Amino acid sequence: MGELRALIASRPEDDRARVEAAYIFARDAHAGVNRKSGEPYITHPVAVAVILARLGMDTDSIMAGLLHDTVEDVDGVTFELIESQFGPDVRRIVEGETKVSKLSKQGSQSAEVSETGRDVQAENLRQMLIAMTGDIRIIVVKLADRLHNMRTLGSMKPEKQVRIARETMDIFAPLAHRLGIGQIKWELEDLSFQYLHPDDYAYLQSRLRTRQDERDALITRAVADLRAALEDDLELPEWVADIDIAGRSKHLWSIHNKMKREGKGLEQIFDLLAIRVMLTPRDLVVPPGTDDARRERAEATREKRICYHTVSIVHSIWTPLPGRFKDYIAVPKPNGYQSLHTTVISQSGQPIEVQIRSRRMHEVAEYGIAAHWMYKQGSQLAQKDRENWIAQLRELQNEINDASDYMDAVKTDILSQRVRVFTPKGLAISLPAGSTPVDFAYHIHTRIGETTVGARVNGSIVPLSHRLGNGDMVEIVTSKNGHPSKDWLNFAVTRSARAKIRHHFRQQERTEALQHGHDLLERYLRKRQLAVRQLMRTKLLEDATQKLLGTRNPDDLYQALHAGKLTPSGVGRVLSPQLAQEQAPAPSRRAPVPRAPEPGGVYVEGFTTNTKLSQCCNPIRGDQVMGYLTRGRGVSVHRIDCPNMIRLLKDEPERCVAASWEAGTAGTMLVDVDVIAPDRQGLLADVLGVLAREKHSPTKVEAVVGAQEIAVIHLRLHVAGQSDLEAVRRAILAVPGVTDVVRVGGRKRNGAGS
Repeated sequence: MGELRALIASRPEDDRARVEAAYIFARDAHAGVNRKSGEPYITHPVAVAVILARLGMDTDSIMAGLLHDTVEDVDGVTFELIESQFGPDVRRIVEGETKVSKLSKQGSQSAEVSETGRDVQAENLRQMLIAMTGDIRIIVVKLADRLHNMRTLGSMKPEKQVRIARETMDIFAPLAHRLGIGQIKWELEDLSFQYLHPDDYAYLQSRLRTRQDERDALITRAVADLRAALEDDLELPEWVADIDIAGRSKHLWSIHNKMKREGKGLEQIFDLLAIRVMLTPRDLVVPPGTDDARRERAEATREKRICYHTVSIVHSIWTPLPGRFKDYIAVPKPNGYQSLHTTVISQSGQPIEVQIRSRRMHEVAEYGIAAHWMYKQGSQLAQKDRENWIAQLRELQNEINDASDYMDAVKTDILSQRVRVFTPKGLAISLPAGSTPVDFAYHIHTRIGETTVGARVNGSIVPLSHRLGNGDMVEIVTSKNGHPSKDWLNFAVTRSARAKIRHHFRQQERTEALQHGHDLLERYLRKRQLAVRQLMRTKLLEDATQKLLGTRNPDDLYQALHAGKLTPSGVGRVLSPQLAQEQAPAPSRRAPVPRAPEPGGVYVEGFTTNTKLSQCCNPIRGDQVMGYLTRGRGVSVHRIDCPNMIRLLKDEPERCVAASWEAGTAGTMLVDVDVIAPDRQGLLADVLGVLAREKHSPTKVEAVVGAQEIAVIHLRLHVAGQSDLEAVRRAILAVPGVTDVVRVGGRKRNGAGS
């Protein structure tokens, strides 16, 4: 408790007294209880409160840290008692923490005894995030609680260590990152790394410790040289009240990730040696009557000027490495982080990364959202970002019912690494790393996304699949005739964009299905020279739908006609009873009877005739198909998007029947694809190499080079079905230079052999 008292010593006397009262309450409540490590239980809430005090959190949060386990663990302690003694804000935080803790413990027990533990844990994490959105301080207190638990994880069983570390790496470290609390994020990652990858952790730790003395000596000399240069400058001492220079060690998880991501050895990581420069500006003198907003703008401008001046001094004493300067002041990271990073070659010949920031920027970088309680001005942009993603959590809560889907969406859209890009008017947009112009367009507005036809990034035209980088300026080109493409689903990253694209096509397919069903019925009635307007009145259609389907919505009737579940003649007989006497059943139609699957694996309900896969569109298993009752040759099966099938549906709808693939059928089918790419040496060999790795041997290969040196490689392959074909397509698209892999409609192609 002594450290906590020291940390809050500068707070008002009333606040110190309230914290002391909360400590005494928690100490008495947990008296006689020990943790699994053998320590008195009170050491845990005190440690949590110390973490919160170091973050600069408000007094209510520190008190909640002391009290967060009392209601759950101690009989007789209620939320009402907490509120009566410590106030409603403390109660709200403690109540939120108690709900979260109960969920975590329940999930832990379920995960150990049930096969459905993963689903239970996902639901618990979902409820935890929902509870924490009620007050941002609940999240910060929970992060402090998790940090101390991770520090003392060694007393747990190995299987629990791994489960808790994985949850920490997946949820809590990204949460700390989104809140901008780098201090907690880095420690949570390193602690999780220790349990998830113990061998890699031990290797890095030993390698870094081997030359620690040498690195410490280099940093000490570099710090002394830089301090002398800054203090000798003619201008900087007049602007800055204090210069704090310290060596910084790169975190082990960060090093491990960088080595894996860039395929480098430890000796190739340039920022293992780092110096952090923190500058505290002198008080700004402003004219009397200056409003707060103008004063804050002036202070922010002066902070930037001081940082840029300092980096010029750094570059004057050491040689900067080209391409290693990063300006996170002009373009902050999505979580609000601001700093200048430059890598230089020191006099000893070793690369050193130098980070330069103001004291306020440092507090925001280390404490993130907690800096709100220390610096009222803060970064309004970063604060808005944090409010936005809290709102996103609530929005996802309303949109997604399945717990696993919810957690996947949270990890992808909210807790993933971010990039900050800009509109042409300078508005900053935060998106998940890997986002494309399509994600950007839908983020701005659904209508913009749906009418997108192109994009410019930093003034240059790029494909819609282009991956956006931090600081990119993105301009979307729209057209009133533009519309989404299903290909967008192959590269769109955000759940929101993907959901809106799917919704567009569901709506489009529904509209087309309704129109198709309507047209089928109308054409049939006209062909029989019946009174179409009279028979297709809403009341008659509702009665027919009720009789045939059990509902009274004519849209259901049209949908059934489109899907082939009903025939126009069957509906016509219900609408016009005299047709029942005029029409005889189709010669080959009879009651469904069980039969063996056809060689093609296609089943046509209500028919016993043979089926044959049409060569005009060459359907494969997984395609949506429809049958056409031929004269004397059985049922010809087409893809539903086949031009011949579309024509037959228009001209002879009564001969078009529903068809589907037999369940459980196996075997392979032939399919033709064209691989398109700029011609280069070795292209064909690379494509065939990919096919070999995918265990596909083409039965036919043709390659031609056309205009503008564009190569087209035609392949005929045996595939098990649509999913197998898509796997092959993705593998070929990964070949350098390949721009598209297009499925060819049928086996007979113009300009190609049979």
